[in-house]
Amino acid sequence: MVESAPIRVIRQLIAFVGVGAVATSIDYGVFLAGFFGLGLDPTLAALIGYAVGGVVSYALTRRYVFATTRSHRSAAMRFIAVMAGGFLLTGYAMRIFVGGLGLPPIIARVFTYGVVLVFNFLAHRFFTFRR
Repeated sequence: MVESAPIRVIRQLIAFVGVGAVATSIDYGVFLAGFFGLGLDPTLAALIGYAVGGVVSYALTRRYVFATTRSHRSAAMRFIAVMAGGFLLTGYAMRIFVGGLGLPPIIARVFTYGVVLVFNFLAHRFFTFRR
């Protein structure tokens, strides 16, 4: 049975959120360890967590969300480009939420995830793993 486009997008979004939950758990763990354990600046700790979570995200997203026929080299290069955009967005959002709005870093990081989630899904769907 061929899946309709809306159903495929919904399935992909659900899988993306599931994979994101795993990658985000790792990301947030690294963030907490860096911020509380090592005393790093919250933005720096968030960026390190984002990078570590990104490695996990690539492997899981490629396999379970978009099932692309793109070569690893091509998909990985595109993934890195999207991750660079998400990395910058993470840094800016943390600066705005913590420095500009005065939110506690732990809350700011949660809001940052929401912003970057939307960016990452759209970029990966239409650029990184596009068939």
